[in-house]
This record gives sequence, C-alpha cells and structure tokens, in this order.
Amino acid sequence: MNWTHEQLRQLGYRQNPDGSFSHTTTAGLPHAKPQPAPRPALDDPPKGEKTRTPRTSLVITRHAVRLLDADNFAGGCKPLIDQLRYAKLIEDDDPETIEILFRQVKVKTKKEELTQIEIATTGGL
Repeated sequence: MNWTHEQLRQLGYRQNPDGSFSHTTTAGLPHAKPQPAPRPALDDPPKGEKTRTPRTSLVITRHAVRLLDADNFAGGCKPLIDQLRYAKLIEDDDPETIEILFRQVKVKTKKEELTQIEIATTGGL
C-alpha cells in the first residue's frame, strides 16, 4: 500500500531532513529503541534501633615462586574460605557479610612460600 505524505502526517509520522518519515515518538532519533518502563522508587528502610552485623574483611596473601592467574587463585581459595566458615572464624562468605581481597607476592625460593590469612571486623552501620 502506498501512503501519501499527508496520510503519514495524520497517522503521527513526521518527515525527517533526509526525506524519510518517522513516528513522532522516534522522529529525529536514529534507530530508536523502546526504553524500559521506569522502576518504582524504593521505599526508605524502616527506622529502628537494629544495626547490621559487623562486616568482615578477609585478605588472603599467597607468597609463591610462580604467580597464578587471578581467577585461578580466587577459585582455588574456595575450599579455604569454606573451612574458615565451618571453623566459625568468619560468619558467612556472602558479599553482604564479607569483603575478600586476594593478593600475590612473588618470592625467590620455595622455602619462602606461604599463604597468609588476615581477618578483620569493622563496626556495624
């Protein structure tokens, strides 16, 4: 079906500078995509005396002759972190409870190799 310019204007289309027509909601925007509906505003947290549990910082430092890729080091520490949790040295290993930092230090000899674990608790909010 062929549309006249006037029919397109009546349907809400507008002529672009290059001669093509766009709907008024997307006129002048190249390859316009529909936008998601805005999210509703979050409610304020309830006011009260309750405070969060203290957040824990865990620093695992690996001293080794040969350094590992960062993802291999972090993945290899999972059993160690789980054992710290089972021993109740840390409350949990979820991101809201603990912040984990992985460090590696290169040493010259195998005798210097070790893994150092630091656990620190910060005050509640």
